[in-house]
Amino acid sequence: MSVGYPYTKLDLDNAMGRMIVQIRDALTEATQFKAQLDDSTLLPDATLTALGYTGPEITQIRASFSAMKVLFDISKAAATQPAVNDFWFDAKHLANLNFH
Repeated sequence: MSVGYPYTKLDLDNAMGRMIVQIRDALTEATQFKAQLDDSTLLPDATLTALGYTGPEITQIRASFSAMKVLFDISKAAATQPAVNDFWFDAKHLANLNFH
C-alpha cells in the first residue's frame, strides 16, 4: 500500500526545475542587494547606523552579501575559490533560527 500523494516524472521535473530557478533567483537578488550596499549614495554606513545597526552588525551584513556575490560568481564560472570557505558563516547570523 502506498501513502501520500503519488508523483509522476512531470511532478519531479517541475519540482527540480522550480528549485534550481529559486536558487538562481535568490543568488541574483542577493547580488543586486550587494550592489546597493556598495553604492555609497544608497546605503552608506551612516544610513545603516541611523537605522539602528551597530558597526559590527554593518560589517557582518556587508560580509554576508559579499560572500553571496562570490558564490553567485562561482556559480556563473566568473570566479574560482582557491581555498575552503563557508560562504554561510556571516549570512547564517542574518537568518538566526531560520537557518538549517
